[in-house]
Amino acid sequence: MLLNKTPYLLFILFVLLQKNVPSFSQNKSLPLDEWVKSLDADDDTLNKNFDTIVNILQRTDTAIVFRTLNELEKKGASKGPYFQVRIKHLRATMLWKIRDKAAKDSIIQLMKPALQQAYAINDEYLIATVSWWYGETMFFCNQIELSTMYCLNAVEILDKKGITAESHKYQFLGELFYLTRDLDKGIYYIRRSIKNEKDTSRDARVNTMSRWNTIALCWRKIGNYDSAFHYFDVAMQMANALNSEVWKGIISGNKGYTYFLQKKYDIAKPLLEFDYRTSKQHDEIANAAHALQMIARLNLMQGKKDSALLQVKEALRMLQQQPQPLPYFLQDLYYATADVYRVLGNSDSFYHYSQLYNNLHDSIERAVANSRLEIARLRLDNQSNVSEIRDLQKEKEAEIQERNYIIAAIVFVAIVGLLIINRQRLKSRFNRQLAFQQKVAAENELTAAKVQLDMFTQSIIEKTRVIEQLEQQVATKPFTDEQQQLASELSRQTILTEEEWEKFKTLFGKIYPGFFLKLKEMVPDITVAEQRMAALIRLHLNTKQMASMLGISTDSVYKIRQRLRKRLQLDDELATETFLTKI
Repeated sequence: MLLNKTPYLLFILFVLLQKNVPSFSQNKSLPLDEWVKSLDADDDTLNKNFDTIVNILQRTDTAIVFRTLNELEKKGASKGPYFQVRIKHLRATMLWKIRDKAAKDSIIQLMKPALQQAYAINDEYLIATVSWWYGETMFFCNQIELSTMYCLNAVEILDKKGITAESHKYQFLGELFYLTRDLDKGIYYIRRSIKNEKDTSRDARVNTMSRWNTIALCWRKIGNYDSAFHYFDVAMQMANALNSEVWKGIISGNKGYTYFLQKKYDIAKPLLEFDYRTSKQHDEIANAAHALQMIARLNLMQGKKDSALLQVKEALRMLQQQPQPLPYFLQDLYYATADVYRVLGNSDSFYHYSQLYNNLHDSIERAVANSRLEIARLRLDNQSNVSEIRDLQKEKEAEIQERNYIIAAIVFVAIVGLLIINRQRLKSRFNRQLAFQQKVAAENELTAAKVQLDMFTQSIIEKTRVIEQLEQQVATKPFTDEQQQLASELSRQTILTEEEWEKFKTLFGKIYPGFFLKLKEMVPDITVAEQRMAALIRLHLNTKQMASMLGISTDSVYKIRQRLRKRLQLDDELATETFLTKI
C-alpha cells in the first residue's frame, strides 16, 4: 500500500536491516584466447564483450567456472589495464551469481582495485560501468551507503559525458534516495527514469505507474500533500488504463494513508478498506496487513476497541507469515497494537509493543540518519581517492614525458657519439694494432728474457759440471800450471759478480715480476744473499749449483737457506720452495 511495487523498492524498504537475495545459475564457456582479446579491448564502451562472456559463464557448470577464470587470468597476465580491470570485474560478477552475498568481502576486495585501475586509465565509460555494477551489487549485500555512492558516481559520470543512462538506473538511484530520505534527489532521478523510458510494453507501463506512485510517496514524506495527491492521481489514471486492480488498491491505500495524516478519517477509511480487500485478494499479504492496521487505528478512534484488537492481531499474524516483513510495516503495526492495548488498559501488552515499536523505530531512524552521513563521508573519501589517483596518474604521465625527453636526449647524444666514434675509428684501430704489437713485443721480450735466464743458468750449471770433473781429475792426476790456471779462471766465471747479479736480477724480474718487491714487503730486512738464495730456490737449482753460482760452499748454502726459512717462518725446505714458487 505505502510503497510502489517495483522489483527494486520492495527490496530497498528493508535492506537497511536485512533482506533475502535472489540466486542465479550458470553453465558454459568459450575459447579463452578470444575472451582475452575481448576483455582487453579499449573500444568496448558499451561493455558488450563483457556481458557476452558473463552470459556464457552463467550457462557453465559452476564446478569449472573459477577454474576457467583462473586460466583466463593466467593467459591475460601480460595484457594491459583494460583486461586487468575487467578480469576482476568478471570474477566478482561470477562470485555474486554463484555465491550470492556470502561473497561480499571477496567482491569488495576485487572491485576496489578494479575501480582504482579504471580511474588510473581515466576511461570514464569503464569507470561508470564498474561503479554501477559495484553499487548495484552492494545494495543486495545490504551495503546501502556504498550502493548509493557508487551508483550516483556512475550516473554523474555518464551525465558529464552527455550520455543518457538506462531508465531503470535512474529509477534504482531515485529509490535509493527515497530510502535514505534524500527526497528531492529521489524525485529528480525517478522523474528522469520516466522521461527516458523508451519501452512501451505493458510491463514497462506498469513500472512507470509505480514510479509516479514513488514520486507521490516522496512528496508525502516532505509534507506536501497536494503534490502527493496529484501524483497519486497520475498513477491511478494509469492503473485504470491498465485495468490493474492490485495497483488500484495500492494507490487507494496510499491516498487513504495521506488523508489519515491530514486527519480526514472519513475519507481515509473506505480507501484503506478497498486496499485491504484487493491486496488480500491478489495475495499482497504485507500490503493487506498494513492497510488492516490502519483500519484498526481508525476503528479505535471510533471506539470500536474489540474490532481494533481483532484487526491488529490478524495483521500481526499476516506479517509473521512473511519471510522478511518490511521494517516500516512492522513499525506501524507495533505502534497500532500498543495503542489498542493502551486503550484496553492492558499495560503489559502495551509496554511490550511500545518497546518493540520504539526499538524498531529508533533502529530505522538511526540507520537512515547514519546512511545519509555515511553516504556523504563516502562521497568525500571517494572524491579524495579519485583526486589522489588522478594526481598520481598525472605524475606518472609527467614521468613518462620526462622519460621520453631523456630518451630523445640519449638518442641525440648517441648520434653525436656515433659520429665521434666514426671519426675516431681509424685512430682506435691504430691504437688497437699498436697495443697488439706492444703486447707481442712484451711477450717476445718475456720469452727472450726467459731464454736468456735459462741459458745463463744452464751455462753456470755446465761450468759447474766441468769444474766438478776437473776437481775429480785433480784428485787422481796432477794438473800442469796451464791447466791449473784455466781451471781457476773457469771457477771464477761460475761466481755471480755484482754486475752479473744485476743482469740476472733483471732477467729474473721480467719472468717473475714483483718477486723481489713482495719478498722485501714480507721481510723488510732481508739481506742481498738471502734474496739471491730465494731467486735460486725459485729456479729449482740444487745445493751444488747454488754454491757454484754464489761462489760459496754447500754448507754456506745450507746456512743461508736456513736463515731464509726462519725469516719466512716456514717449517721445512719443501715448504720454503713451495712458498717461493707462489710469489
